[in-house]
This record gives sequence, C-alpha cells and structure tokens, in this order.
Amino acid sequence: MKSISTKSLFFALPVAALLVATSCKKDTIEPQDETPAPSGPSYSIPTTYNFSNVSYTTSTTRIAMLAEMTGYIRTTHTTTQTTQPTLNAQKLKDMYANAASQFTTTGLSASGIQLKDQTSNVASLQTILEASYDDAATTSTFAAATPTTQSASSGVAGKLISPSRAILVDANGLEYKELTEKGLMGAVLYYQATTILTNIATYDNTTLVGGTTAQEKAWDEAFGYFGVPIDFPTNLTGLKNWGSYCNSVNTAIGSNATMMNAFLKGRAAITNKDNTARDEARTTIINTWERFAAAKCIAYMKGAKSNFAQDADRHHNLSEGIGFINAFAYNPSKTITNAQIAQLQGYFSTNLYNVTVADMDNVISTLATIFNLDPATL
Repeated sequence: MKSISTKSLFFALPVAALLVATSCKKDTIEPQDETPAPSGPSYSIPTTYNFSNVSYTTSTTRIAMLAEMTGYIRTTHTTTQTTQPTLNAQKLKDMYANAASQFTTTGLSASGIQLKDQTSNVASLQTILEASYDDAATTSTFAAATPTTQSASSGVAGKLISPSRAILVDANGLEYKELTEKGLMGAVLYYQATTILTNIATYDNTTLVGGTTAQEKAWDEAFGYFGVPIDFPTNLTGLKNWGSYCNSVNTAIGSNATMMNAFLKGRAAITNKDNTARDEARTTIINTWERFAAAKCIAYMKGAKSNFAQDADRHHNLSEGIGFINAFAYNPSKTITNAQIAQLQGYFSTNLYNVTVADMDNVISTLATIFNLDPATL
C-alpha cells in the first residue's frame, strides 16, 4: 500500500497556533455594559434547566452537526463487511461548512448555522481539518480493497484493527474521526462555552429580546455546548460530547452534580441580578470542565497502556488523548499554562507510533499533578 502524505499533524500544532485571540468570532449578542446587582437578592434555584425563556438552539445544532460528521467517518470502522464504505471528501467539507444540504437530521441543513465559520479564526486548524478530509477519502479507498485486513503502519495511512475495534488513521497513526471530533469539540464547543462564561458579565442583562436578555441567552448557549439534558444528572439519556465525558469520570471526581448545579445556580442568578452568585457559578463550571477533561485524558492514557499491544485500541486512545490536550488551549480562563500544554504535547511526538509507555506515564503524572487527580480512580 502506498504511503499517504497528510497535513493532519493535529498533535504537532504549537500552543500559539491553538490560542484564540479575543477578537475571534462568537455566536452571541455583542457585549454591553454590566448592570450592578441589587443587594441581597432572594430567589429559588430550580432542580432542572427548565427556565421559562431558555434558548440554546445554536449550540445544540452544532453538536448535532458534529455527530453526523463523525458518524459518517465512522462508517469506515468495520471489519465485518466484504466491502467497506468509502468517504467523499467534498461531502465532509460541505458538512463542515453546512453547504449542499448534506445533513440528514431535519432542520440542520436549513439552520443557517455551521461549524467551519467558528474555526475561521483558527486558520491552522481549519486548514488541517479540510486537508484531513481529502486524505481520509483517499485512505478509505485503499482500505476498502481489503476491509478485514490491517493496512496502516508508521508512515502509511490505512486501517488499524484489534479484536474490539477498527479505525481509519493517517500516516502518523492519528484517527481521522478523532481529529474532527476532538478538534471541533475544543475549537468550537469548548471555546464557545468557556469564552461566553469568561465574558458573561459584559452581556446586557436588562433589555429583553424575545423574552430573554443577552446575558441569559449567552449562558443558555454555554449550557447547550455542555451537551446534557435539562434534568441531568438524574437523566443520563442522550449525553453528547463533553456531557458524556463528564459523566464517564463522575464516579472518580463528582463532576456531574458540580457542573449541573453551577449551571442552574448561575442561570437563576442572572435572572435575579445576583452577579456575585453568577460569577461563583461561572468559575466553578470553567474549572470543573477543565478538570474533568484532564481526568478523561488520564483515563485514555491508561487505556492506551493496557492495550499497548493492540494497535487500533492504542491509537484510538492516543488520538483521544492528544485531542483533549489541544483543547485546553481554547479556554481563555484556563488554569493549565501554555508551557504545560506544550510539555504534554511533546510526549505525543509527531507520530503516534513513537509514543512509549513512559510517554503515557508522563502525561498521566503531569495531569495528575496539575489538576490534583488520583489516576488510580480513573
């Protein structure tokens, strides 16, 4: 099989290329001056995110778009068919930009919303993603010739197979599906949510537009990007992206209730002009979101170690892990430093085939120290 040249060196991006300027495009109403909170507000906090004027369709639409994109790439992850589906690069690019009505879920294509315009200010990632779609399409064609045979190796794009999974990877062993999923989870979903929350005090909380203030609407969109139902964590049905990862480490760090209670507290505080409680809730969400991402990365590194001899499992876990590391940089209120992110990226080399057990241990110990996590519980 020929070696595929790829530009999708997601794990090789310098931290500077991942940082997003404060002028980056956001999907929220332009910030206004802060309205001082009245002294000593008294109000109740609901137990579900069922506020009368709640609105977060923009965020949930993007989550649904991302799900269709990753689902399409995942169609190549099979070893049981005599013929394997191949990918169409233009279809993936159209889905990314919401062009040519490529989505099957009702309302997505006509929504006027897309994922691409939210990474337009992160030009390096946008270029990497679109180049990866060309590469993935070519690779899927080669892999389709022998759908039940492992064809990828260091320097050669193709399919990796283990008893539990099959994945399509580029020449550096990076899973194409994770490149899109974790790349956009970080650059769009996580960036949008944490940027909104960081700047929440600057949104107008006086003028009602459609029954809601700009500050309420912004907070709602941040909640939407979290990807959980309104009665989370009592209801764990339909968790998406970040919400699913939060739940997966909940037993170890108690992230579910912490996140949801803070979202409820902050939204009620905004409606009742309690700026102190709002800011406390904002800080809790941002810090907990970052911490559960670190916890999940540790879990993936442990998975890569325990499945080191199984190429597909190891590279899936490593692809997930580097995606979380890169995502940290998109949080404007992050507690992890740029130097620490660069250090963690370095453990992944520029080729996942070169990552050793010692490198994985370094990722685990570094994250555990930064975020005060116990790897044994993850």
